[in-house]
Amino acid sequence: MLKVKVALLALCGLTVVGCSSSPTPQSSGVIEVGNTDYTSLYHYGYNIGCRSAVAKSSGEATGDLEAMKDEVLDGLDQFDSGWDAGVQSCSDGQSRSMYTVKAK
Repeated sequence: MLKVKVALLALCGLTVVGCSSSPTPQSSGVIEVGNTDYTSLYHYGYNIGCRSAVAKSSGEATGDLEAMKDEVLDGLDQFDSGWDAGVQSCSDGQSRSMYTVKAK
């Protein structure tokens, strides 16, 4: 019984020490997502659409922009919405993140 109490006390002590030494978050800036209602399919579509638009405008890629879409995900509403937003956002050849960095 004494060994169980010692073990429990040691475990509690390690937990307190572990939690107190965890890193503190940086307060110099906050990264906010433009819209948190979208799923990862939207984010993936945005990233692929943006990359495709940049590659197309820089001449790295030839052919139809639609041909660069992921064939498996093409037709899913969230992916297509993200793709369209990414292509529109990056159509001038500049890669743009859908995240906004904002200082406090």
